Amino acid sequence: MSKREIEKGVLLLDKPAGMTSHDAVQEVRKSLSAGRAGHTGTLDSGVTGLLVVAIGEARKAIPVMMGLDKEYEGTMRIHKDVTLAEARKAARKFTGNIIQKPPKRSRVVRKPRPRKVHSFKVTKKRGKDFNFRVNCEAGTYIRKLVHDMGEGLGCGAHMTQLRRIAVGPFPVGDSVPLEKLRPSDVMPLELALKKLRLKKVLVKVSSVEKVRNGMPVLKEDIEKRDRTGEGDMVGIYFSDKIIALGEARKGDIRVKRVFNK
Repeated sequence: MSKREIEKGVLLLDKPAGMTSHDAVQEVRKSLSAGRAGHTGTLDSGVTGLLVVAIGEARKAIPVMMGLDKEYEGTMRIHKDVTLAEARKAARKFTGNIIQKPPKRSRVVRKPRPRKVHSFKVTKKRGKDFNFRVNCEAGTYIRKLVHDMGEGLGCGAHMTQLRRIAVGPFPVGDSVPLEKLRPSDVMPLELALKKLRLKKVLVKVSSVEKVRNGMPVLKEDIEKRDRTGEGDMVGIYFSDKIIALGEARKGDIRVKRVFNK
């Protein structure tokens, strides 16, 4: 992959324990001799697994890649000897629409807020340690989920290990550890957005510079487009290359972010 392609790419990184997400991104930059980069959702220092890193121009697409559902595998310790059936029953009470108050160490305002837990499954028991798997809405605190489950059991529980195994359509199986990172591991932004099923608008060659200057995309500019609803985020393409991100409106598409050539 060329230097130019790396500077508009997405990397699926398998972050190790003991490293902040910020430091992991800096290591990616050094390893690839890349310019600026950013991640699409932080992992605590002690948590391992999938960190989606946007490099160079791909950082402009971070808003599209944030807010994706997350999936985790972990281990929790329940503070009394309960059966696997009891743990599974307790976990089911925290599945679906829940109200969660961020933990004291979080960087956000500690106000109760709704979150959706698609699944919370306790899979294995070893003494007081239980393996679990969670699929949830972005912004769900897994450590707090475990704590609240322990409170529901009347004995307490805490998380001892956590690994993020998926972010939206991106699985940790497609990620690469820092020590094995190569330029060819960087995914073109267009491929990442295809996996996300971002809606596309294909513009005519005569309208490319207009888009690059931030002007709205009108009906006469469009060669082909996916069906969109009011307010949908779309990728604006010429041929197979993305040139901008836009927001669909009733009569046009407002250009929001333009990618450099």
